[in-house]
Amino acid sequence: MRTVMLLALLLLAGAQSALAGERSPEVNYVLRCAGCHGMDGTGAEKAGIPPFPGLVDAFFADPQGRLYLMHVPGVVSNGLNDREIAQVMNYVGERWRKPGAEIRHFSEAEVARLRAEPVADLVGLRRDIARRLKAEGIPVAGYPWP
Repeated sequence: MRTVMLLALLLLAGAQSALAGERSPEVNYVLRCAGCHGMDGTGAEKAGIPPFPGLVDAFFADPQGRLYLMHVPGVVSNGLNDREIAQVMNYVGERWRKPGAEIRHFSEAEVARLRAEPVADLVGLRRDIARRLKAEGIPVAGYPWP
């Protein structure tokens, strides 16, 4: 029931923007991301969908992590433009960052640049980032793929 109420509030909050042809970052998250990551950002680690709470900070702070985020399947195929992707990513970072942590926001220009940069092996990139961050003592979400 709480999830339904939250969804309704988010949709109402974005209704005015939606009528003008643009949805709020929260509404775009609900429509484009929550199906996999959930309304609460907990994802499904066994399916390779990481949880956000307290764990997005590391990827937002890391140049390779930022590149990775712009190439995950949900970002690549969501139908949003670069400005909207930046807004949704910034919403994710602000909502699920560690308490008190600062998040470096994405700009529309950075999103465009990172999306244009080819990534041949996304799973390998994610593995390399996670390995490096763990070696630095930074916690990262689990990842089921070898």
